Amino acid sequence: MHPEFIQTKYFTINTLWIFFAAALIVGTYIFIKLTVRNGLKIQFISEHSLGIILWSLIGARIMALILNYKTYFYEFSFEALIKVFYFWDKGLSLTGALIAFVIFLVHICKKNEQDLWKWIDVLVPSILVGLSIGYIGTFFEGINYGKPTSLPWGVNFESSQIKFTIPIHPTQIYAFLYTLAIAITLILVSKTEKIVNLPKAGFIGLIGVSAFAFVNFLEHFLRGDDTLLLFGIRVPQIIMLIITITAGIFLYFHYNKPTKTNKIKKTSWNI
Repeated sequence: MHPEFIQTKYFTINTLWIFFAAALIVGTYIFIKLTVRNGLKIQFISEHSLGIILWSLIGARIMALILNYKTYFYEFSFEALIKVFYFWDKGLSLTGALIAFVIFLVHICKKNEQDLWKWIDVLVPSILVGLSIGYIGTFFEGINYGKPTSLPWGVNFESSQIKFTIPIHPTQIYAFLYTLAIAITLILVSKTEKIVNLPKAGFIGLIGVSAFAFVNFLEHFLRGDDTLLLFGIRVPQIIMLIITITAGIFLYFHYNKPTKTNKIKKTSWNI
């Protein structure tokens, strides 16, 4: 573990924030490239960037508070209440940020008459690339860690924050690998003629969300860090399963809904 990238007498720079900054830069670069390639106007997102950042942070914080309520609400006091607003304590939830981001994106697309599915096709691969880099930061921070394992690549973390003193699954590295693999696959597949000629946008985005959520759901079987449980099941794992099923349903009905052309053909045949 190397949670501090730079530590001096006057300031400390956390490794986690270094990788989050790198994730933001690389993710933004990929996003700009895909936006231009798909003929979308990047000004639409830049005009709403402040709202996107704000609501994503709020969503990330609210979800983190829910999942770690014992840490933040250990007592009813003014001091505990104030700590709720300490965003810089690294108490943020990726799941909460993504949910809030999607809700806000749907709102602004509907308000500005933008094609939501085209934006999702561009944003999902970009976000996944950024996430993959961020997962490396969580490894150095020693969070989102796994259960004990006897596999040769098990990792020992010397930290009081981790409850295991034996080798554990490096689930952060697993997440980095599968997230990056999904992102690269989506970007490459999006260039193929079959995908480009689809009658509707949204395939890349929905497949990406479904694939990531499903593999992340499986990852939670190997996770050893504490979180909120519901009937003995990790709540983030339940959320990922719901997202997987929801994305799959959207994908099915999005591409199986009769188009106007099909309706005309069917009417003509009946006549």
